[in-house]
Amino acid sequence: MLPLLQTLMLSTADALNELADKAGAMEALYSTLFDPQWNQDNATTIWPVIMVILFLTGVGLPAPEDIWLTLAGFSAYKQAGDHFVWYYFAGAFVATSFAILVGDTGAWWLGRRFGFDIRDRFKFMKRVLTEKRMRKVQGWFDNYGSWTVFLGRQVAGVRFVTFFSAGTMRMSLPRFLLFDFLGCLVSIPIWLSLGAAASIYGREWLEKASKSISGGLLGVAVVAVIIMIVVIKIRSAKRAKRDAEDIEEEIRLSSRTITVPSDITKPKSGIHPG
Repeated sequence: MLPLLQTLMLSTADALNELADKAGAMEALYSTLFDPQWNQDNATTIWPVIMVILFLTGVGLPAPEDIWLTLAGFSAYKQAGDHFVWYYFAGAFVATSFAILVGDTGAWWLGRRFGFDIRDRFKFMKRVLTEKRMRKVQGWFDNYGSWTVFLGRQVAGVRFVTFFSAGTMRMSLPRFLLFDFLGCLVSIPIWLSLGAAASIYGREWLEKASKSISGGLLGVAVVAVIIMIVVIKIRSAKRAKRDAEDIEEEIRLSSRTITVPSDITKPKSGIHPG
């Protein structure tokens, strides 16, 4: 374990030192990204990219859609000339909601068309439609009904499973879109607002970080590596314990015998079979 940690620390230090040597290039990058004119000139590229990726996340792409929603808020604020202009954000909400709803409808359609047999047809689906996620979502449907779609929209990691399960359960498309859109009304404005905040305060933070990149970020990276190793060890121990408990439960269930009442196995007096 110690050699692995040392190797990771050395690799991280080398990478950070290389970045530190390119501080001027990073500053130029910040200046470009935070330039309102650049965002306005490239709007026809920025928005299609955001919408396509949001659509793909709906149909199962393992990418965090929250990052792209935040980028949408960032771009809307910059393209408005570093001001909050309501119709820019209204347009961002409409565009991102449309892409998300179309993608989520794709997940709903896959569930309705193929059901959970799709896990056997396409092996990669087993990594998305895991037993743990499906049990969690099924419990939500049992307790909350259609509001599960609203809940699933707020929780990263189970969105695709939620919308796919809604399709397998034959939820009507209008009802599905209604609850999904209600979820969008809550989550999307939050991420757009965070994107606007990043547009206002982000450059100052990035500039401070770049100046201390060889020191502060190295410390953060080392701590992150240590935490990662500890988490892996803890999760491995928990998984081993859970597997052992599952094996014991299977053994206990397999050892059960069904007791048949004696009065069923013995014919009543005066009655002879055949």
